[in-house]
Amino acid sequence: MMKKISYFIFIFCLLFISACQREGKRGYAPPAVIPNTTREMKSPGFWISRNSFADKVVLDSSAIALFNSEVECKLGLTEDVAKIGPSYSGEELSSFLEKELKGLFLNKLFDKNAKRIDNSFYRAIREEINFSAIPVGINVRYGFIRHYADQRILPTEEALFSQPGDVEFDELQNSSLDIGTPLAVLHESKDGLWIYAHSPASPGWVRKDRVVICTFAELKSYLEKEPFVVVTNTKADIFLDPGLTQYFDYVRMGVRFPVKKDINSGVIQISIPFQVDGGKFNKRNAYMRKEDINSGYLLYTPRNIIQQAFKLLNAPYGWGGMNGEQDCSSFLQEIFSTVGIYLPRNSQAQCKVGKQLGSFTEKTNSASKLLILDKLAIGGATILQLKGHVLLYLGSYKGSPYVIHETHGYRQKKGWKDILCAVNRVVVSDLSLGQGSKNGSLLERLLSICNVN
Repeated sequence: MMKKISYFIFIFCLLFISACQREGKRGYAPPAVIPNTTREMKSPGFWISRNSFADKVVLDSSAIALFNSEVECKLGLTEDVAKIGPSYSGEELSSFLEKELKGLFLNKLFDKNAKRIDNSFYRAIREEINFSAIPVGINVRYGFIRHYADQRILPTEEALFSQPGDVEFDELQNSSLDIGTPLAVLHESKDGLWIYAHSPASPGWVRKDRVVICTFAELKSYLEKEPFVVVTNTKADIFLDPGLTQYFDYVRMGVRFPVKKDINSGVIQISIPFQVDGGKFNKRNAYMRKEDINSGYLLYTPRNIIQQAFKLLNAPYGWGGMNGEQDCSSFLQEIFSTVGIYLPRNSQAQCKVGKQLGSFTEKTNSASKLLILDKLAIGGATILQLKGHVLLYLGSYKGSPYVIHETHGYRQKKGWKDILCAVNRVVVSDLSLGQGSKNGSLLERLLSICNVN
């Protein structure tokens, strides 16, 4: 009798576990509607109309230059690649590359087939990094991205994941770089297919065939060329003919190009970095639609920032810029670069810039956070930081603070457990999102508030 009872208990447990697994998968489906977000809230005008300072200039061009200088020179969170060199410490580079390789090894990663990465992979990568070829003193070279490029932590296109099947988060994806991004080149892989270089926001490996090498003088000349245009659309096509029929590539919001001349009322001629026969640097005429760009930077006003943010509403999530998209921090980088503000690469660094309004722990009373948001935050000029996430503040509605952010998803309590609601896009939400889950709401998880000024 006891054996029979034990058997039924065992069968019940198996069915219970299976039900939990199936329920978990159902819970992962993307929600069509974000809680507490109405139709009107998904328009920039709704938030602009509620902002008393919508057209006030937050920082003028001189103040923005000082802001960028402080982020670069005082905080060390961005880099002017023209200031890297003419020599660089080989010991410093070797130490950094060694540290990154060791960190990945200790993380116990998996490949796309859910197979654990073994030592043979890291031995092969170590060989490709070519530590023995790094000199004591590196002669820095310079260059530009000439076609969109992924920036990788290791010189390989193979994707590695922290969990089996977690294919949306490639741990080797560091960032992605658009045409015209300047580089300080420090090293090459053994097979000659990859170069290791610093971009303004981060260092990493990029495919060599995506880069054109130039002299220091050519780098400076291109970067300082006036007049210029800034991309204000989410994705702007570049063509090689004024009729806009010979497609070359597209670039994302915030990219800057020197202007050559107006072609007609709808088309403008720009200059892009190009590689001629023999691999030498040259500039090539290219063409863009005027509706995709602005002549010079936009004025830094809450209206302009909010309007640019909403152009990306529902844009797909892309970890580290995977698939040419953006994650939470590059979402903010793109928006603020249209006004000439260059934010650091990751969310933690982004909330170290500007004026700090408040710093908290996850145990801080929510009322004190709400008070700061109500009294000091500026819609379109305030960013909020959580652990591993960053959001743009829009304003308050009926006492609830709202944000726009690029997010993978949020957790929601269902019964006695949490389910993950995948979002994978830019959304508007209030800070109660996730309330009741083990992780807590966005407000409960809020760690810092800062004004970008």
